Amino acid sequence: MSKKKILGVALLFVVFILILNIKSYAGTQKWKSLNYDATVNSDGSMDVVETWNIKISETNTVFKDFKLDSSKYSAITNVRVSRIDENGVEKPLQKIYEEQYHVDDGCFYALALSDYKFEIAWNVGLDNSTATRTYKLYYTIEDAVKVYNDCTELYWQFLGTDNQIPGKNVTGTIKLPKEVSDIEKLRVWAHGDLTGNIERTAKDVVSFSIDSLSEGTMIEVRVVTEENIYDNVYTSIDKDRLERILIQEQRWADEANEERRNAIIQVAVFIGGNAIVILITVFRVISINKKGNKLKEQYAYPDPHIEYFREIPDEQNATPARASYLYYYQNNTSVIGINLPKIFAATILDLSLKNLVEFEPIDKDEVKIILSENSKEVELTKDEEIIFEILKEAVSSNGYITTKEFSKYAKKHYDKVYGRLQKLEKIVKTYQNECGNFDQKRYKLTEKWRRKMTFNIVMLVILFFVAPIAIFVFSLYILLIANIAVYNSNINKITLLSQKGDLELHQWKGLKKYMEDYSLLKDKQVPDIVLWEKFLVYATTFGISKQVIKQLKVVHPEMFMEENQTSYSNGFYRYTYWHIISNNSYGENCFNSLSSGLENVYRDARSAYNIAHSSSSSGSGGGGGFSGGGGGRWRRRWLRRSLRFILI
Repeated sequence: MSKKKILGVALLFVVFILILNIKSYAGTQKWKSLNYDATVNSDGSMDVVETWNIKISETNTVFKDFKLDSSKYSAITNVRVSRIDENGVEKPLQKIYEEQYHVDDGCFYALALSDYKFEIAWNVGLDNSTATRTYKLYYTIEDAVKVYNDCTELYWQFLGTDNQIPGKNVTGTIKLPKEVSDIEKLRVWAHGDLTGNIERTAKDVVSFSIDSLSEGTMIEVRVVTEENIYDNVYTSIDKDRLERILIQEQRWADEANEERRNAIIQVAVFIGGNAIVILITVFRVISINKKGNKLKEQYAYPDPHIEYFREIPDEQNATPARASYLYYYQNNTSVIGINLPKIFAATILDLSLKNLVEFEPIDKDEVKIILSENSKEVELTKDEEIIFEILKEAVSSNGYITTKEFSKYAKKHYDKVYGRLQKLEKIVKTYQNECGNFDQKRYKLTEKWRRKMTFNIVMLVILFFVAPIAIFVFSLYILLIANIAVYNSNINKITLLSQKGDLELHQWKGLKKYMEDYSLLKDKQVPDIVLWEKFLVYATTFGISKQVIKQLKVVHPEMFMEENQTSYSNGFYRYTYWHIISNNSYGENCFNSLSSGLENVYRDARSAYNIAHSSSSSGSGGGGGFSGGGGGRWRRRWLRRSLRFILI
């Protein structure tokens, strides 16, 4: 996937997260408990006390709206709002008589904004903070009760479907003006959350409760008595209504019970269906894994039992990049990319053994890299050519460049340096195929497994969209992940290397172990500086050069005598890297500086390349993508209203 596509996906993800968090930005609220204490009076009015224990975040003012049908308009009077402090002391808020978007601190208003809307609003003062508060709202609903010829009816929606605030422990009590003669003549219903419960707790008391209230769920209560218990209601409706109410409530009850039964069936289907899918997944995974293990046994190579290898594998064709590709080959993938800094350094060291490059120490921290005069006479591999061409282009007209100058060059010409080095992996992979280190029959076998995995993934993705009411989606997701994991595991159980390539891989690992453990071996060979010069190239490739040099200095100090320097030429001592190590004035520290300096050439080029090709904004003025600032002025942040309830 290109960088532009990756950036596009990332931006879409950020936009999606921002959309999800719009509500949070505007303020969030959640009831810890909500209680309604209602008293119905003999004149048909109802006094309500709401007690809110609520967690409020980033909110200045809380609004509660009553939205009523104007033809059935009931006046809301006697409104009071109080805050209960941490000690349980009730502190009334001051009433004001004008609408405010941000209500004054310590105040509230209660106004009829139209025939359809009555609003209570009060200040909470939590613009940029979060707290749990307790408030009490007092108000009276006039003409809340209707009196018919055969019954009385209190039908009130305490909370509307427009509510966007979840909560727990929602309770309510309705006290009637007097008892009915027979509790069976007191009929009660509630509408909303099907997990809620309403009951007659006495002949004149009704209570309801909901353990957990979801957003968009109403709380509606209907209380009907078959006898008139309202002595001071002088206006009645000359109609019979009880039978119609009973029929209506029975229909709603039947629908609710049907919904409950369907919910139970859905849960049973969900549990049973998912259990079946998961069992299928388990058996399928076991089956696929068994096939994979059989293939692994069938296509496994005999263990060559190489613990130590004392030669350079395929010495005539070996290069640091080719060795690294095989050495870091695992799970049918080479991670040569992580080793490119060491490959770059080791290849330049190897070029000095081919008399293409010489080194001249300036001090212990910096070394000149000098092009030899016979640089056109040596045939190089393609991976070596890339690195040598980079070096030749970097060298000045003086015929040399220092390690620090080389890093500066790489930063400035990052496209030439880093861009070319990215081709190494493809070049080396092509070589490994051409020289017979990969088996095409094995490749076709793994491709067959890959096609099976792709087919299964496609089928499972299709099932995601056709799964009935999404009840199997979770299990299908598990099945999808399990299939991908097992198939990938089994694909990697069959190495794509040929037996020749597998043997060379073990040889490289044996050589590395030989160099690491050399001082511990009893059968040490007579030291050969020419051989160990070549070994040190691959010790640099594998990142163990410092360890190898320290061992050799202890076991064979004679290898590092001063006479290993070359002769004086053109006013300077010219060195291979071994001569640098052997020099008393510079020695091992200078060699380490040379290796790390060459590795830094690659790292600096990569860093400069990534910065140049990044779309991130730069605060330092160094360039990059556009930022969100500008305009020459501060922008005002508007706070939104929140915690709005619509009661219908």
